[in-house]
Amino acid sequence: MRVIICSLPESTTEREIRQFVLSAICSPLQRLLRRQNRITSIEIIEILSVTAHSAEYHAIVDFEQDQIAELAIKKLNGSKFKNQQIAVRLYQVRSSYRDRRRGNSEVPLLAIHNRRKGGRRRLGLKQRTVRISGLMQPGNSSQPYALEMKGSIS
Repeated sequence: MRVIICSLPESTTEREIRQFVLSAICSPLQRLLRRQNRITSIEIIEILSVTAHSAEYHAIVDFEQDQIAELAIKKLNGSKFKNQQIAVRLYQVRSSYRDRRRGNSEVPLLAIHNRRKGGRRRLGLKQRTVRISGLMQPGNSSQPYALEMKGSIS
């Protein structure tokens, strides 16, 4: 299950996110044993607003078990990370094919897209993956790796 952590400071690293999440959902002994509380990957995303000339940073944390992800949402939502209040919720991918305004009708996707321009969504946003970390293949699962990526994600 994937969880999104919103409103992170710019200098946040994957290690800090991992420690912050694990300290909220398990005891120090459980953290040492690394049993049921597996975080499989952490992805830090930068969202640039072209019109406002500002950047936001969010993290997508992928958990092995759904119960642990739900516990993390309950314990971390509204808490402070580096003196900044964060929001934690379930990560959902949006698709124009699943837009509830379309319903069962055959409304063209372009018509829905044009209606959204005046809606709640902000225009002129560019998304870029800043850092990705996760676990290596099963033979070496205790060694984390980090991958720097540049460019935009669609």
